[in-house]
Amino acid sequence: MRILCSLLIALGLSLVTGHGVARADAGSEAVRAARLLRAWQFDEAKSIIEKLVKDDAKAEESRYLQGELDFYEGRYDKVVSGLEGLADDELDGNVGALRSLAASSYQVTKGFSVKTSSGGHFKIYYGDKDKVIVDLTGEVLEAAYAALGEDLGHRPQSPIRVELLGAPSDLAKVSTLTEKEIETTGTIALCKYGKLMVVSPRATVFGYPWMDTLNHEYVHFVVTQMSHDNVPVWLHEGLARYLQIRWRGPASGALGSMDENLLVEGLKNNKLVSFDDMHPSMAKLPSQEAAALAFAEVSTMVDYVHQTVGNAGLRKAILDIKRGGSAKKAVAEAMGVEWKVLEADWIRHLKGARLQSKRFADRGHQIRFRKGKGDDENVGVEQIKSEKARKFTRLAGMLHTRGRSAAAALEYEKAVAITGSDDPLIAGKLSRVYLDLGRFTEAIALAEPLLSIDEMDPLPPTTLGAAKLASGDLPGASRAFELALRISPFDSRVRCGLADSYAQSGDKRAPEEREACEYLQQVR
Repeated sequence: MRILCSLLIALGLSLVTGHGVARADAGSEAVRAARLLRAWQFDEAKSIIEKLVKDDAKAEESRYLQGELDFYEGRYDKVVSGLEGLADDELDGNVGALRSLAASSYQVTKGFSVKTSSGGHFKIYYGDKDKVIVDLTGEVLEAAYAALGEDLGHRPQSPIRVELLGAPSDLAKVSTLTEKEIETTGTIALCKYGKLMVVSPRATVFGYPWMDTLNHEYVHFVVTQMSHDNVPVWLHEGLARYLQIRWRGPASGALGSMDENLLVEGLKNNKLVSFDDMHPSMAKLPSQEAAALAFAEVSTMVDYVHQTVGNAGLRKAILDIKRGGSAKKAVAEAMGVEWKVLEADWIRHLKGARLQSKRFADRGHQIRFRKGKGDDENVGVEQIKSEKARKFTRLAGMLHTRGRSAAAALEYEKAVAITGSDDPLIAGKLSRVYLDLGRFTEAIALAEPLLSIDEMDPLPPTTLGAAKLASGDLPGASRAFELALRISPFDSRVRCGLADSYAQSGDKRAPEEREACEYLQQVR
């Protein structure tokens, strides 16, 4: 999964990134307001812009700045009407770009509802089909707000706009990315224009870790405001990767199987991606593998720094960068060493961690955008290396879709005999068939070890939850379904299973999950 944040690129709409406000002096209030917008200091910028408009509402600079502020605050239709008649050439071509993006953003979001999170820090805009995840979105982000406020010492004052988008094509319309770029890279969320934009899990075949993704993007938001948008990409992504689970517990340097494999190979062959090569964007690296390795590297670097100097050290580095210091120097000084020493120490730390290559790490789930209803049973089967195991798995999948679970189990068992019970694809499918056959103990035995292999796969926790629920293990069922919820919240089996386990254990969240369950069963 690739989660990109365009913070690494200076805001394409900001006048500061061009030649400044047309015909305005460098020290003017208009230029100051534009710089504040670029630095995501929206409240301060707003007060200046309001005064400029009050003084001369017809001035080109005032009209454009008001339009840009309206865009950041989500008043897309007002941007289009407010910029009418304003010449593009007067403001370095920015007017047309802003008007066009505002118009397409309006088209995507014009039918959306809005709900404010329980703590009041987020305004969530969503289409009707996403209503079953709106409250969950607010809960995750409020938890992130509290945790990151404690860790980094920064709490945004104004409510943050969050847009839940129904398809990758919508993300393309509200950003500067193309739909092809989004689908090719697996880009699923952006932190840009002072808001969070996240494609709904319902747009994907299997889901994705959408709750961690929300937090990942919120980290970008916090770091941008703290640093006035001066933190470079490698540190931005390192912080976001390291802190993306902070909403649900302590930050962790734990690596996924794929990340660990890439680091093992990079260290062994002395082919780590240099931090300089990560600039100006991870997307500029020569391959997807190089980009994935770079993400793993920066996450472990932040983890190493945090282990040594804690949150205080991370805060110090970010604030030093805000004041104009280089990122490498700021991070190294937080550690009390020079950058070259820090980099060498970090590599020794990685080598001493005894990282190990993991089986099947190259088979991890990728984000697959939904193209229609289709048959998802055999998606991914082409990744199985053994031709025999692949044939058994395909046959089992066809049998299972026809309701012949006992026959499917026999074919899956043949495939598992070839690949082993730790194959996440085949063992996951077999565990689900065991569940269908009421063989709960066998389903649990197969599914439980798979949880740590692929964080993108909702099948093992969903199967595990159902098997534990049927076996009377209510706490275990709830824990497993909650893991699945982080990936696949539009699967009625997940929401109905949670509703049942919560109801039987007296959990107050049961009514909310029952409502989601019934809705998803109706629209299925």
